[in-house]
Amino acid sequence: MRTPLDDALSGGGREAAPACSGRDAAACVAVLAAALALEWASPVWGQVAAGFVLWAFLLRRLARASGLERRTFFAILAWATAGELFCSLAWGLYTYRLGNIPHAVPPAHVIVFLIGLALSRFVTPASADRLTAAYAVLTVGAAWLLGDELSVFLFAVYLLAYRLRPGMRPLLATMFLVTLVLELTGTALGTWYWEPVAPVLGLATTNPPVAVAAFYCVLDVLVFATVRGRLRRFTALRLSIR
Repeated sequence: MRTPLDDALSGGGREAAPACSGRDAAACVAVLAAALALEWASPVWGQVAAGFVLWAFLLRRLARASGLERRTFFAILAWATAGELFCSLAWGLYTYRLGNIPHAVPPAHVIVFLIGLALSRFVTPASADRLTAAYAVLTVGAAWLLGDELSVFLFAVYLLAYRLRPGMRPLLATMFLVTLVLELTGTALGTWYWEPVAPVLGLATTNPPVAVAAFYCVLDVLVFATVRGRLRRFTALRLSIR
């Protein structure tokens, strides 16, 4: 049975969005937790080991992935790497423990996407709307009580993506919660930390910003747009050859 998420990715074609079963999602959570624990236990060698574990897990997942799934995963890797380089090293919004971009980070983005994808299958559009309303209250509360000004801006970005991509709303609402949990865990372990004031914008924030999920949601929108554009070009080429 097709879902709005499938149509959001393929533009109404026959291709389906990447699938992630409950068992796969549990494995994703376990391997991500193991990577965070390794990095916390030994910042240098643990970071190397975490990268090896996550890349090995992703390569195994790629080996049994469909063509569309591979394109989606490669798009996540490309956009996530570019985003990390810009947001951390260029913009300076946050810094990893060793001041680098750990090589575990790109595959971690794919794994987080798979977790969100699996959980989003249980979220209806109406539930996504209710979750988004709750996130709005959370953002306002964080801005008022904690001085998290950056999250007001970030939540506006999230709302824009949410409004423009109705087929992705269950995924976006799910990713908001999944990535907030991830960010709270990573910052608590000291794996990375957010600057108290966002450079350039001059907006105060918390560690992490409550609406940090906006970055991940924009990543998902860019990935879906990239894959959908490639599918359209491939279809047009195939029709022209005929």
